[in-house]
Parts: sequence; structure tokens; C-alpha cells
Amino acid sequence: MSALLNKRLARSLWRTKLRLFAVILMVFVGVFAGITFGGYSHNLDGMYETMQADDDDGANLADLWIDNRSATWSPTEVAAFCDDLERALENSATIDSELDSCEGRTVVQGAMFHNNSSGDYIINSLWHGISADANADRIWMPEGYSEGRVAVADDEIVIDAHVTDALKIKLGDSVNISSGSSIAEFTVVGTGYHPLHVIMAPEGSLFPPNAGEYVVGYMSPSGMARLSGNEVGTSNTIVLDVEGTPLFDFPDTLLYEGEEIDAIKSFVTTSLDETELDGRVRDRGQNEPVEVMRQDLEGAKRSTVPFTVMIATIASITIVLSLQRLVQSQAKEIAVLRTLGVNRKSLMTGYLMAPLAIGAVGCLLGALIGPFGMNGMLDFYESLVGVPITERTVPLATYAAVIGPTMFVVFLSGAFPAWKASRLDPLEVLSGQSEMRVGSNTLRKLTAWMPTTLGLSIRSSVRKPVRLAMTFVAVGISLMLFGSIQMMTAGLQETVVGSLEDEQNWDAQAYIMPDGEGPVIEWAEKNSATYELLIELPLGSVEDNDGMDRAFTIVGLDSFDSAMRTVPIVEGTSPEKGAGIPQVMVEEGAMAFLGWSVGEQPTVAINGAEHEVEIVGSSKGELSRTMYFYRSDLSSLLGVNATSVYLDLPEGGAVDSELGEVSSGLVERQSLLDGINTLLDQQTQFLGAMMYLGLMFTVVVMFNTMIMNVAERDFELATLRVLGASTKSLGTMLLFESLLIGIIGGIVGVLFAYGGAIGLAASFSSWQFFVPVTIVPSVAYQLMGGVIAIAVAMTPIGIWRLRRMDLVEKIKDLSQ
Repeated sequence: MSALLNKRLARSLWRTKLRLFAVILMVFVGVFAGITFGGYSHNLDGMYETMQADDDDGANLADLWIDNRSATWSPTEVAAFCDDLERALENSATIDSELDSCEGRTVVQGAMFHNNSSGDYIINSLWHGISADANADRIWMPEGYSEGRVAVADDEIVIDAHVTDALKIKLGDSVNISSGSSIAEFTVVGTGYHPLHVIMAPEGSLFPPNAGEYVVGYMSPSGMARLSGNEVGTSNTIVLDVEGTPLFDFPDTLLYEGEEIDAIKSFVTTSLDETELDGRVRDRGQNEPVEVMRQDLEGAKRSTVPFTVMIATIASITIVLSLQRLVQSQAKEIAVLRTLGVNRKSLMTGYLMAPLAIGAVGCLLGALIGPFGMNGMLDFYESLVGVPITERTVPLATYAAVIGPTMFVVFLSGAFPAWKASRLDPLEVLSGQSEMRVGSNTLRKLTAWMPTTLGLSIRSSVRKPVRLAMTFVAVGISLMLFGSIQMMTAGLQETVVGSLEDEQNWDAQAYIMPDGEGPVIEWAEKNSATYELLIELPLGSVEDNDGMDRAFTIVGLDSFDSAMRTVPIVEGTSPEKGAGIPQVMVEEGAMAFLGWSVGEQPTVAINGAEHEVEIVGSSKGELSRTMYFYRSDLSSLLGVNATSVYLDLPEGGAVDSELGEVSSGLVERQSLLDGINTLLDQQTQFLGAMMYLGLMFTVVVMFNTMIMNVAERDFELATLRVLGASTKSLGTMLLFESLLIGIIGGIVGVLFAYGGAIGLAASFSSWQFFVPVTIVPSVAYQLMGGVIAIAVAMTPIGIWRLRRMDLVEKIKDLSQ
């Protein structure tokens, strides 16, 4: 008998092919997304390990960096520091690690003077002096993805492979570059990558400009001396590599993991003091380019399970509702089988097998197609960051981690309908009493004043509140996928692009060496350009409540409300210059992370030296942590008058090679905006897949709800038609019902989307990258309108079913 029931169950499921395929599609998408994300994060992890590895094929990412951008150290000073540190570690009784290498480097901003068929260009650049036999932070030159060799002679250079295609640079080409002094010509002898430049963004920025608008190059120490005019071996950065890989603290976790590296840093600080060198000391967790990429990888890993669970939850709700309807449609068959002696266990087994079969088909399809999705995401990531991913596999652990929870959720979704099927009362079903339902007197009184059609629509909609609530939850989760990404993207657009467009009105920013503003000012005056000096350096740090050093950018401006770069105030006031304790404004992300409030006087480190400051206001409009000073106050702390010059060009004015020669780098605001918009568009395309999956699920859920609403009320609707109600009036009732579900579902969806946006922003936000969430009315209206439109669009399906209804078959039980 149970075999007969199972056959009947299979035939019933097959009769509702569209709904069955929709449920399988949901399970498939959940598994597909899980395997895609899981494989993506696994292979990204492998890519970083390959690039950063301490072997012949890797770049050997350093463990510690010491830098000072306002001064340089002689070769003798660097050697004295390295010797002192090596002796200290060797004689230490508390540390087993030894110093593997201690290397001085020079890293300077500059410009490349590039020309092609479309004209001459001055490209903002960064130049590294790296020895051919360097041990740490080497150039990564993977076979098949790079060319040539490292630079040895003083006229040779390796160009980062991110830009060679965009600029059409090939081996043997000559390039003209500078670093704030005269132009020098170099020959390209290689192309490669560097572990600190996975994302080709200027220092202090998280957004890379368009391809070819920022160049990084690697030359020999003698080449750097020729470019900068300094003695060979002069350094402003020291790279330290310790044997093994000491654990460092992860800024995005509550636990503190940095005890090992802190023990080594204490020796580094002591050696700096003893050799009288000033500098900022950072480990991997404090080096922004390294930490941003690590958090990007961790975000990909964390997103695998939540997306899969959300999609599986929507699928499970749909399965519950579908099987519940199936039980109702087969009530008489079940009652007959129970009368013939089929036990409840057999009935439950059949209805538990149905979701397992559905889940198995969806999981199989997802597992087969998932690797293609992973490769698509990896291809997108390669195009986004420009770094090759040489190995691509999906481990069995990823399949198990995705398919296991999905099948468990799907199995649970069949438990309630199976239990309900085994508890049907044959007498009640066969007597026809299960078809009769009496509405709520309270609800009838509450809707008595309404027009008949509207009142009937409301009473009909809420007659099964549990199913209605599950529908709203499914719609809410669907819109969480769709709306939360929209809201977060809108917040990013408003914060980043809005700030650059609305709060800043400079055309070009010329970077300068210390005390190098004179020639730039002369150029500005000669070309009728307005200029404004500023200081902007990533040389601030502060100890947070957990004892972790947090790096931030310090900015010195001459005005906060009437300059080329204004600062929007969220709370408090603008600083006043010349106060006994320097007054500052701090952007809202740093205020939130550090628990600061206006009026506090914390102690911060500026270029390694501690200073007390007074917080008089908080600002918005920055993704990275920033502290604003008056330029004169910051200049007295740093000993630097300016680090760059904002230029407001006259109409028709443009930067030229003369400005490029006297500056150490140029950035045009429009190029910066174009780069940010390009990256946001790419991220939106990436997240758009998840976004439109949510929209598709909303359509499926609303379709399922409409079909079930009509199917469960066949008897009621057929009776109304026999009593004289027209199809038009019943269609109007269904329309009102759809509008009611759409409006409430839209409100629930907006709330879910906002909660999801907050959760997404919290998961993506860190000290390095703060994502604000703002309720943009247009997004909320779009979500509401979308759900209502989908709900209304489902009405014709109900009307079509009404027209095909066999009235005699539906009401024949009234004869009982």
C-alpha cells in the first residue's frame, strides 16, 4: 500500500511541474552559490600563499616594515640598526626566532612620462629600489604570467604587470620617469608583480584608478640612487624577515593573536631607540595593502555559508508550503489508504522521501555547475586585481560543507507535512467536513464596514496566518539578498563618490618632496591656477582598547569649510589653529571603532612620536580612518610644510610635463572619480548575481503563494461562481489580495533588507575599510514597488485558473 501512495505522490508532484522545477531551482542555486563561493575563497587562499611563499617561486612577504617618509637613513645607519637588532635577537632568552634578513629600501612617489598615438601623459607612479638578491618582498615573476628578469644596472627597471598591457609596454622599451627632480630614462628588462601591490591603488586609497593611470616600478638600488639623487643604499624603509612566520593580530577578530610578533617588535623598538632612528613599525596586520587583501579573502570565506543557508531556507519554506498543499490535495487517497490499514510510519516515510529526492536533484545539478561559477568568479577577480590565479580546484571538503547543510535543511522542510499526513482523520476527510471552514467572527466584524470584495479579500488572505507569515518571511529573505546589496552599494556611492564630487573642487593634486612646493607654486602662478597646500600621510597610529596599534591617515588643511577640500561635520565643530593641545577632527569610522567622543584628549603617535590631541568634531565621507589637523599645527609636529598641492586649473588648463618634472607624482580628480566609479560598477556586477537571485526567488515565492491561495479555495471560489459571482469580481478580489500581500511583504522586505545591509556592512567593515549604511528612500521605494508589482503580476495566473475550473466537480460534495 505504501508503494501505491509513493507512486501517487510522485504523479501528484509531476502534475505541478512548474512549482516542482521552481523548488529544484532554488536548491540548485543554493548549492551552486555555495560551491562557487567556497571554491573561489579556497583558490584565492592558494593564490596568496603562492605569491607570499618563502621559496624560490614566491616573493617572501616580509614580517615587519619600518618606514619614515619625511626623512632618509644613510647606509651606515641602516647597517648599525640591523646589526644591533640581530645581536639582540640572538642573545634573547625569550625568543627563539632569528632574523633572516634586514634590508634597507627606498620607496618614493613619482611620475612616468608616457606618450602614444593619442598624446602625452603624466602618470602618477611609485618606485621601489630592490636589490637583485633581495630576500624579502621580492618581485613575484610567475612562469607564463611575467617576462624578463629583475633590474641590475642603474638604467634598468621592471614594470608591474598590471599596467603593461594598458600602456603597451614591452621588454626593451625605454621609459622616462622622475621622483620630483630631473627626468631619468630607464630600459624595461622585466614585468612582474609585488605582494604589496595586489590592488594597484595609490598609498592611502582603497580604490585603484583606471588601468594605466597608476604605475609601480622596481629598480636596483643604484637605479634608485640615480633617480633620487641620493647615495646608493640610502633608505626610507627597512624590511624585516624573521625565520618562520610569527603570528600577528587580525584586526577584524575579537581575539588577540599578535603576542609572537609583539615580542619581536619590542626588540625592534629598542634597537631603533639605541641607533636613534625614527620610524613607523608595522606588522602584516597593520600594513594596509596586505591586510585589505587578507580581509577580502576572509570575507569570501565567511560569505559562503550565509548565502547558501539563506537560499536553502527560502527553498525549504517553499517545499513546506508545496508539500502541505500536496497533503491537502491527496487527503482522500491518504484517508482511503489509512482505512485499508496502511500505518502512519509508511505515510511519513513517503512524505519524507519527497523533499530528499527534490534536494538530491538540486544538489547534483549545483555540484555539476558550481565549478563553472567558481571559474567565472576567479576570472572576474583576475580582471579586477590583475593578478593571475595559477591553480584552480574545488576540494571535496567544500562539496561536503555545502551539500550537507542544504540536504539537512531540505529534509527538515518535509518533516511537518509528513507528520500532518500521518495524522489525517479518515472519517473527517471522507465525510467532506475537511472542506468546510468557518471564518473568524472577529475578523468578519472588523471588515464589516468595508466593500464586500475588499472585506472578503482580507478575510481570505489571513485565514491561514501561519502560511501567510511563512510567505512574508520567504519574501523578506529574498529581498534581503536583493535589497541589502542595493542599500550597501548606495551607501558606498554616497560616501565615496559623493564626498569627492561635492566636498572637493580641485582639478589636480601634485605630490612633492619635503620643502618642494616652491616650483609647483611657480608653475601654478605662471599658468593662472589657484593652489592650496596640504599635508596627507598615512603616518598616524593609536593604541585601541585591546592594546592593538591602529594606523590612520593624517591630513593637514588650511581651512575646513571654504577650501578646495571641505570636511563635512557630523558632530562638534571645526578645529582652531594654534591651541596649546592641537585640535583635530576624526572621521566617524575611527570614532566608532575606538569608542571616542567629542571632547576627549587621546594620545596618538605621529610618525612614531607620541602627541596629545583634542577631538573637537567628527566628520564623514572617508572609507579609511582619518584625522584632520590645521596644516600649521601638523607641520610643527612633523617638520614638513606640505606633502602635496591642490591645483584648481583655469578653464581649458591642463597639467603638463613641466609640472610633472617639478612634482613627485600627479593625480587628476576626474581620473580618481573614474577609477572609483569603475570599481564600484565592477563590484555591483559581481554582487548583482546574488542580488537578482533574490529577485528571482521573490517571483517564485509570490507565484507559489498565488497558486496555493487559489488551489486551497477551489471549493469556496466555485461556490461563489455558482451563486452568481462573475470572474471579473472574483479577479478583483484576487487583485486586492495580491495588493495586500504585496504591501505587507514589501514592508517586511525593506526591513529585512535594511537588517541585511547592516549585517553585510558589519561583516565587510574593519579598521581599514568602514562601510556606512544609510536608508536611501529611492531604494526603499524600489523594493516596495517591485514586490507589489510582482504580486499584482501573479493575479492573471489566478484568474486563468478560475476560468478553467470545473464547477460541478468542485461543489459536488455539497450533496453530502
